[in-house]
Amino acid sequence: MFIPRTLLRISIGAALVIASLSPQVTAQAPAKPQPDEDLRREIRELKQGQEAIQKELQEIKNLLRDREAAKPVRPETISIASRPFRGTNGARIVMVEFSDYQCPFCGRFYRETLPLLDKEYIQAGKIKYVFNNLPLDDLHPAAFKAAEAAECAGEQGRFWDLHGRFFGNQNLIANGDMSSHAKAVGLDVAQFDKCVQSGKTEAAVRAGVQQATSLGIQSTPSFVIGLVNDKNPNDGNVKILGVINGAYPYPVFKQAIDKALASL
Repeated sequence: MFIPRTLLRISIGAALVIASLSPQVTAQAPAKPQPDEDLRREIRELKQGQEAIQKELQEIKNLLRDREAAKPVRPETISIASRPFRGTNGARIVMVEFSDYQCPFCGRFYRETLPLLDKEYIQAGKIKYVFNNLPLDDLHPAAFKAAEAAECAGEQGRFWDLHGRFFGNQNLIANGDMSSHAKAVGLDVAQFDKCVQSGKTEAAVRAGVQQATSLGIQSTPSFVIGLVNDKNPNDGNVKILGVINGAYPYPVFKQAIDKALASL
């Protein structure tokens, strides 16, 4: 079939015009969020972050509250009745040491700091120095038996003799031969051995451990600075003024004791 050239041009042109007028499907980039939408999104994210932080803070507060509730309340007074002491019985300021015969820091306090305190405060009648037991069995296996032995020496009126012997020879305590130490300080060894073997002083040693636990004391040496009740000075109880945990240098003890004396 023959199509005139002029008609063909017209047909092609018409087709092009129609095609140009037909809707076209093309890929378009997603519309950008409006500024208001960005702001709302940021606000939501901030709120979510704040809620998460508040929840975490509340959990921490609850944990701290539970720990505080579980912590034992330290008593206001402690008893020093029946405990060996040095100094004037009528002194109103008392320093109670909780100690372990195998503890090297306790030995250092005995050798270096106690003589200075003894000269300035104990012998001068300004304070009463009291000793109590806190043997740390896990660290020092022979400390509990040494404490029992010292208490047995006390039955013969020689507590301080064996006490000094132990702190002066800490490296010899580990073998458990308490009799040789008793003999060295002039004790009746047969009576001493009978006391140690009977275990009769175990309760006194455990009482010291329990008292330290009630005070929250877990390390040696530790010291309680206390005040004797002036209304009833013979009741054996002292008011707790402060606690020193550790074998600090002499000036630390001097400051604490002077402060206590100044309060009288």
